[in-house]
Amino acid sequence: MNSIFKINKMKNILKVAMAILFSLFFINKNNAQYSEFGVGLGFSTYWGDLNGPSFGTNLTKNSGLALQLNGRKLFSKNLGIRASFSFGNVKGNDANSTIDWQQIRNLSFKSSLVELAVMGEFYIFGFDTEPGSSIFSPYFTAGLAAFRFDPKAVYRGNEYRLQPLGTEGQGMPGFRDKYSLYNLSIPFGGGAKIILSETMNIGIEMIIRRSFTDYLDDISTNYVNYDDLNAGNGTLAANLGNRMNEFLGQAEPVQLPTGTQRGGAKVKDYYFFSMVSFNFMLTDSKGKKRFGRSKVNCPSF
Repeated sequence: MNSIFKINKMKNILKVAMAILFSLFFINKNNAQYSEFGVGLGFSTYWGDLNGPSFGTNLTKNSGLALQLNGRKLFSKNLGIRASFSFGNVKGNDANSTIDWQQIRNLSFKSSLVELAVMGEFYIFGFDTEPGSSIFSPYFTAGLAAFRFDPKAVYRGNEYRLQPLGTEGQGMPGFRDKYSLYNLSIPFGGGAKIILSETMNIGIEMIIRRSFTDYLDDISTNYVNYDDLNAGNGTLAANLGNRMNEFLGQAEPVQLPTGTQRGGAKVKDYYFFSMVSFNFMLTDSKGKKRFGRSKVNCPSF
């Protein structure tokens, strides 16, 4: 019943997001506002308990390919609203760190991300595709997003979903419930558009998401003693909850007392999308159709 409720909840969020997207595209053109549709390609990056001390290593090793669809409506030259649907992959691994205790901890994960977001945009110098306008338009953005994640780990050649296992004792008597795979985040960041013509522009942006979960990587609080976790949630949960023995090259599990720190619960996990998007203008500032017109006038420098 729980999983059915979560699926229905995500479907409702999808319906709302699609309604927003359609409203952005087909709102009354008499309002005289720019509208556009865009397709983005880039990277999604994880930022959390599995980060090492090197910023560059975290950026390259924790990232995966990402795709995005978005729709925008500008209500003035400076203010607009945007809805987007994004799909990406993120990952993290203690083996990428140079810190001894992280390497010994030996935890890792990977996850897909599906996100729906609505954000406001502020164009610092305004946005205008009319002939004679600037071709460069930087902006700030912030809003609200709903996303789904599903952390997994590879163990002895097989891939396992971590949330159902309860690797930190979730679901056992005296422990918290298993965390939800559906959550919210606050996107914020910025970017810039390069206007190529009246009908097309290229966007470059990096938008950080501060999530409301610390389990994007399945790591948050403390270890549960191996034998206790084995008895409560099963051998697979115990083996994936504490993987120190694999790093140390021993068959026997490392017996840590329940309550030994495993992650940092005080700081929530982050993820972000770095995107290059190709955006097609549907209507101009007077609400007239743009896309599909044969005549193209380019803005001047």
